[in-house]
Amino acid sequence: MSNQIFIQQTFDGPVDIVGDIHGEIDALHQLLKVLGYDLQGRHPEQRKLIFVGDLCDRGPDSIAVIRQVKTLIENGNAQCILGNHEINLLTDTLREGNGWFFGSPHQDDLKTFDSVQASIQDRAWILEFLNSLPLALDAPHLRIVHACWDTQAIQQLKSVPFNSIRQAYDYFVLKNELELQTLGFDEYIQSEQQQYQGQFKDPAASIPLLKYIAEKELRDQMQNPIRTLSSGAEKIAQRPVYAGGRWRMIDRLPWWERYTDRIPVVIGHYWRNFKTTEEKSGLFKHIDALQWFGQQQNVFCVDYSVGRRYRDRQQQAEFAHHLGALRLPENLVIFEDGQQYFTQKMT
Repeated sequence: MSNQIFIQQTFDGPVDIVGDIHGEIDALHQLLKVLGYDLQGRHPEQRKLIFVGDLCDRGPDSIAVIRQVKTLIENGNAQCILGNHEINLLTDTLREGNGWFFGSPHQDDLKTFDSVQASIQDRAWILEFLNSLPLALDAPHLRIVHACWDTQAIQQLKSVPFNSIRQAYDYFVLKNELELQTLGFDEYIQSEQQQYQGQFKDPAASIPLLKYIAEKELRDQMQNPIRTLSSGAEKIAQRPVYAGGRWRMIDRLPWWERYTDRIPVVIGHYWRNFKTTEEKSGLFKHIDALQWFGQQQNVFCVDYSVGRRYRDRQQQAEFAHHLGALRLPENLVIFEDGQQYFTQKMT
């Protein structure tokens, strides 16, 4: 029997697809106003909202953002998928920026984010709500996923006999651990970890590419469909990459270059830079901030890096990034400050 919990149907009709919010409640409220919604999600033209995940972490009030999105969904006016930051909460994974949920500061949350802290009661209703959300939305006219549309991962999740993200996630983690044991990699992984213990979180450390840890990280990412969809396709890196507060042996892949389906996909996750005058790097180095991209020119990222505002606050600087939404079928990107731009195909 096909599991319909993790992959659900996308809204029909006109939609506004909102990028990663990362606890920026004021930006969310302002964007809803600019888009023409009230705080219940009602729109005079009966439009609907879709959120691409990463509602939380780093910003001032993740609880308020999650509560607002929950209200919009309960009123039937919005859909939301899980991002990697929500997956971290559901799987008890400590990461930079989520001390508001697990208690700050914790071992991976040493920066000052000044976020509203969750109570025991908050944590309970937040986990219950997040457990109700899918990992992707799929329809003949539009697909929504946080980081990567991977057909094999989608099919795996449709067939797993679990009713919760945590159960499915733990199953794939255990499966990968058993495979590594069978291959006899455990001893080598432990040896590499011990040799460089204490250096993995030091950005100034000089760590070589560690063969067995690299293999473990790759399997953890690409053989766990929950991680593939929510944090992207990866490959073993040429050299270690410092990201998310630690050295990693794997690096991101532009999966959209291999995506051949005609159905458009809208994603978040990748910290797209609208400031065209700034130097760009990484996967979007040669992709304009308003372009559809990929082999079929039908993938669009709507994460415009509002999650970086914590840096501006720390430096008492003007906000450099705005929360945006992709309006379909009009193909407009609309920002919280009211700026609007038509999207474009790559040339």
